Amino acid sequence: MTGITHIRYPIAALACWLAFAYTLVPLLRGHRRNAGLTALCVSFGCQGMYLAMSTPARWTGTLFGTITWYNVSVQLWIIAVLASQQILLIHWMYPRAEARVRARRRMLLLAVVPVTMAVLFFLATLQGPPRNVFKHPGDQPFFVAYQAAYLTAFVVGKVLVARACWHFAKLTDHAWVRRGLRIAAAGAAVELVYPAGRYADVFLTQYGWNPLQWSDVSRTTLTIGMVLNIVGWTAPLWGPRISAVRGWLADYRSYRLLRPLWLALHQAHPEISLPSSTGSDLSALYDLRFHLHRRVIEIRDGCLALRGHHGDPGAVLSPGQGAAGERQAEVEAAHIAAALAAGPRVPGQVPVPVPDGRAAEDGSGTDGRAADGAATVTGGLAADGTATATGGLAADGAAPDPAGTGGVPASAAAGGPDFSADVAWLVQVSRAFARQRPAAARAGR
Repeated sequence: MTGITHIRYPIAALACWLAFAYTLVPLLRGHRRNAGLTALCVSFGCQGMYLAMSTPARWTGTLFGTITWYNVSVQLWIIAVLASQQILLIHWMYPRAEARVRARRRMLLLAVVPVTMAVLFFLATLQGPPRNVFKHPGDQPFFVAYQAAYLTAFVVGKVLVARACWHFAKLTDHAWVRRGLRIAAAGAAVELVYPAGRYADVFLTQYGWNPLQWSDVSRTTLTIGMVLNIVGWTAPLWGPRISAVRGWLADYRSYRLLRPLWLALHQAHPEISLPSSTGSDLSALYDLRFHLHRRVIEIRDGCLALRGHHGDPGAVLSPGQGAAGERQAEVEAAHIAAALAAGPRVPGQVPVPVPDGRAAEDGSGTDGRAADGAATVTGGLAADGTATATGGLAADGAAPDPAGTGGVPASAAAGGPDFSADVAWLVQVSRAFARQRPAAARAGR
């Protein structure tokens, strides 16, 4: 072994043992009948044994050292890794009863490999101590056959694992299982560099191949492939936690981005907030999902409260020039800003219409009045709490029918019934509102 191996292999072995412990815990907690998880745990343990036993130079010998039964036992751990990975994929791809039958057949087939290796190595020792040098392969034919059997089993096993992982990744709907299988397939493909280098050592040295030039490359790729296997096989276990963290960060970002709109509505109508609500972004760190739901509800309540306001037509800003959704958000934010700037309407006062910036063919055009004579007043959220993207709210609480929505409020088309989509829509409105407030203040000077 080269000097770099003493650093590379122990680190990879530590990663394998950590993965082994990580998968062993659920087995000890009552999932012992999970054959797939058991095979995965065995795979990590066998990889850890291979890497740990490959480290001591005084036991494994140098690159051109004498080969002993210890070396055979080290390589048999790799065969065990290949077997356990194939058993794992069988249990993932087939029903339990069929998987058991297929797993037994595969185990019987794979058992031929270590038996063949042991017999060939024993025959090689009868001709003298096998040496890891192949300038004259004919001098130790049984050891050459042993190496060929081992490397061929390695290649076939890794190709089967890579193909199965890539195929199964296309069939699963679980995102992290799909990602993990593709990473594991990539790891198996990278590991194929190792047997290619060893094949060259055995069969090309007599033609001038220098094993020293590629020994570190082949062993490094083997280590990298094993690490990719660890990452890929364990991805379904730790991946959902990463998704949960990313979701939490996205929720917190949305919570903060909703603050400008929420704060303006809260200042105009403090009654929309719970008495215990502080409005602080830090207070939402505990039970963020609840606080995000609460903020959305309070924004909707605040927009409904704007029905008691009258708007100043001159305060309505022009729609933005970006995408359609951004323009809708700009218009919605402009209506809300206009209603907030106008202030509450005196009881009994005739509402002043807020123009929606477009002519309607049904009689509810630029004067802001619906066909039944009711005037739109805010253009905020509909009476059922859905945001309208163009017109305002009718005085009786009925939302106008924006063109192209087929009777569905524009906000429903933009945000939809899904809460995440609704949050994304309100975030757009809040960001547009935050941009318009300074512009409106400058225009009022």
